[in-house]
Amino acid sequence: MSAPVRIAIVEDHAVLRERLEQQLAFFEAVDLVLSSESGDAFLADLEVRSRSDAPLPDVVLMDIEMPGRDGTETTAELKRTWPDIEVLMLTVFEAEDKIFSAIQAGASGYLLKDDGPDAIVRAVLEVEAGGAPSSPLVARKLLGYVREQSSSTLRGADAAQSLRLTPRETDVLAQLIEDVSEVEIAEALGVSPHTVRTHVKNLYGKLQVHSRAQAVRAAFERGLV
Repeated sequence: MSAPVRIAIVEDHAVLRERLEQQLAFFEAVDLVLSSESGDAFLADLEVRSRSDAPLPDVVLMDIEMPGRDGTETTAELKRTWPDIEVLMLTVFEAEDKIFSAIQAGASGYLLKDDGPDAIVRAVLEVEAGGAPSSPLVARKLLGYVREQSSSTLRGADAAQSLRLTPRETDVLAQLIEDVSEVEIAEALGVSPHTVRTHVKNLYGKLQVHSRAQAVRAAFERGLV
């Protein structure tokens, strides 16, 4: 059995934070190593753990709406110092611009708090494996927002052309953003999983990334879809 994924919780609402701590304690796949009530407190706690050589979290469950330094700002600061720590945004907030800002800051996934502990643990394991999990509702809203922004500025077409993405690679990238598996992509596009893997490999090369999460982040930053 593989070692549990170390996680941290950043949530300013004490009742919600404690409830999440209690819920996640039932899952052997994750190990809660840090729980903080604000973005500033989290960064300070993380610095203390780093100096004492205590294990750092692999994945952070980050609330987006917090007083002081919010989740997006905390994520951006975290990524500057500890770029290998992954971030999953947890929120009841569904505004597209907030979602986009969080991913631009370095978040690898975005879930709604009412998705429940089982969905959260699955997302933690997925992001640790290089995925970019997102609630279906969030994925649709985000994809629509990015497409709207790209359409208004023509950034998507210009960026795809500059990277020499083929139409099929663009189709595959859009599916990756919606967190569709390679087998499902193959079925949707009418090709073999091997062909899909070839397209994904080519995408990684053109985007200069090494994982699905990085590819999704690069697509958002460059307005590719």
